[in-house]
Amino acid sequence: MTHDREHQSLRPWTPESQRRYTEGVVMRARAANRPTLRAFAAWLEERGLCPGSVTVRVGSARGFVDDVTRGRKPLATRLRKVTADDVERFFVAYGNSHGKCARRSMQAALRLFLRFASQRGLASADLVDAVPSLRNYRLSGIPRGLGDCELSQALSCLEDSSARDRAILHVLATYGVRRQQISALCLQDIDWPGRRVTFAGHKCGKAITHVLTPLVAESLATYLHHERPAVGGEAVFLRSFAPHLRVGPACVTSLVQAAMERAGLPRRGPHALRHAFATRLLAKGQSLKTIADLLGHRSLSSVSIYAKVDYARLREVSDEWPEVRS
Repeated sequence: MTHDREHQSLRPWTPESQRRYTEGVVMRARAANRPTLRAFAAWLEERGLCPGSVTVRVGSARGFVDDVTRGRKPLATRLRKVTADDVERFFVAYGNSHGKCARRSMQAALRLFLRFASQRGLASADLVDAVPSLRNYRLSGIPRGLGDCELSQALSCLEDSSARDRAILHVLATYGVRRQQISALCLQDIDWPGRRVTFAGHKCGKAITHVLTPLVAESLATYLHHERPAVGGEAVFLRSFAPHLRVGPACVTSLVQAAMERAGLPRRGPHALRHAFATRLLAKGQSLKTIADLLGHRSLSSVSIYAKVDYARLREVSDEWPEVRS
């Protein structure tokens, strides 16, 4: 039985594995609230949300339903008594202890859950409008990637790291993949004779095939031959301690943050390396279409934010400062 669970956890990411992860999120809710959250998850999938987004929305909704039932009253009974003030109170309290991205995620989850609850007759339809609005300007920020010097500084401090961690950092820095794609990478995804490596699509994106660079090839070979535990399974990166299961996305984030701290850099996660990869391609003159393909995006709108850091092209379209004549 233990072997079967280990074998399952080593399988590549699939929509079904994500649904099992969502079920784990549901199981952390109060027992009486779980059937409603499962129904909410099914409702979200019917609306076309990808399994990863369903997990995020259900996780946020779990916080809300557990909050409104903190007196141990049945969820259906409590939801019918929830007022607009209750919704606003919960959201403000949540927002005071969470950042902008978390607030926006909770806002979307609350609106979806309350719309779902109203359709099921569990809550008033007016509650959807009670979720506070957040002012948002599209493309208002800029990607927070690492500069070339910072990236070199981070990679130069890997001598004392394990072969696994070095290989993961080199893959992230070279290809700009997501942490989930590191976790999902399998042995058969590496084409050694063809010098290619393929990463599974994530968040409804496309699978990506990259050239296996000498640095990445050496890092992977060192890890696979000298450090990877001699166990079955298809995953490339495994946990260092038994049971040697697939390295999870959270572990990838932790090792990147640790590498940043060792290099004396601000505490940043894997996405900073993804932004650095895209920015580096822009500096070399690559088009946004090429960058979208290499990042696995299906839509150009997903990479339009990088136009704000394409300084060379921005200088080309900028007007000269008009001279003031007296």
